[in-house]
Amino acid sequence: MSETTGRRQSVRISDVAAAAGVSKALVSYALNDRPGVKESTRAHIVSVARSMGWTPSLRGRALSSSRAYAIGLVFETLPETLAGDQYFTSLMAGLQSVLSTSQYSLVTEVVHEPGAEVAAYRRLASEGRVDGMVLVDLHRDGDPRFDILVEHELAFVSLGRPPAATDMPVMLYDESDAISDVIEHLASLGHKRIAQVVGPQAGVSARVRRELYQRELRERGLDDSWWVESDYTAIGGRAATERLLAHEDPPTAIIYSNDLMAVAGMGTAFQSGLRIPEDLSVVGWDDITVAQYLHPALSTVTQHPFEDGRLAAALLLEAVDGRRFSEPVWTQNPRFVPRESTGPVSFR
Repeated sequence: MSETTGRRQSVRISDVAAAAGVSKALVSYALNDRPGVKESTRAHIVSVARSMGWTPSLRGRALSSSRAYAIGLVFETLPETLAGDQYFTSLMAGLQSVLSTSQYSLVTEVVHEPGAEVAAYRRLASEGRVDGMVLVDLHRDGDPRFDILVEHELAFVSLGRPPAATDMPVMLYDESDAISDVIEHLASLGHKRIAQVVGPQAGVSARVRRELYQRELRERGLDDSWWVESDYTAIGGRAATERLLAHEDPPTAIIYSNDLMAVAGMGTAFQSGLRIPEDLSVVGWDDITVAQYLHPALSTVTQHPFEDGRLAAALLLEAVDGRRFSEPVWTQNPRFVPRESTGPVSFR
């Protein structure tokens, strides 16, 4: 018997085969997760190997199965913007919480230059660096990322409806009830001049959210044309708010497409001498952690990015393993949470 040293000794296939009473080929197939081995036999071989000190080699499995054991996620934004976006950081945390227990890595890239996002998708797909992609922020006028994934037959999960039919997992939710509740809440408080600060309209979700708010305003006989496009950043929220408040007859309520812009808008209103909610009501979207601790606490729409990330990872791993989906997967709908930043309109 060889002596034990401080360095972990390798376990030979021949040793495992002898101890398990099977052939070396069968041990190789079992330990590398190849097909053609009964589950009971595979479990027996793995148990014997582990008792001898064997641990799975991710690199070896990747080489033997032609998998990268990695999932890709590309953001088209500035790194400093992503750092302040609790929605996407929570989404990534949810993804990682599942992938970390499945021997998969999350490969993220943050790009900002025109065309860099598509180039990143093409590189990751063509070089075989990932086994699947998480598709976020679907584009409004077609989406070349979708075509790349289809071209390379790469598994993906789409957070939002893709531009064409697919048998990959698609996660959807319905914002309409939450948006209706926001407008009903403001209208019941007497607000008639309601403005929106929206996200970039090249994105499907930003455009749809704006249009849903506009529909609810029209149905109540209110002006739906008052909106300003921004970029989900605090600086952008501040600039949009300054523009709205400079109007001769400014809005009495502003709805923001994320909480970061709403918080910046509240600060801008305070600096302009306005009181919230006495002079201006403010509604956000996301329900970031700090929203409930602001003074006044922010009325907002709550989402579930961590849970969405967990589900997206689980669905994508199933797709990587060959499962195909005939219907979208519906997730929990957003919900309006009224707090202290909205109140009755003040006639001034």
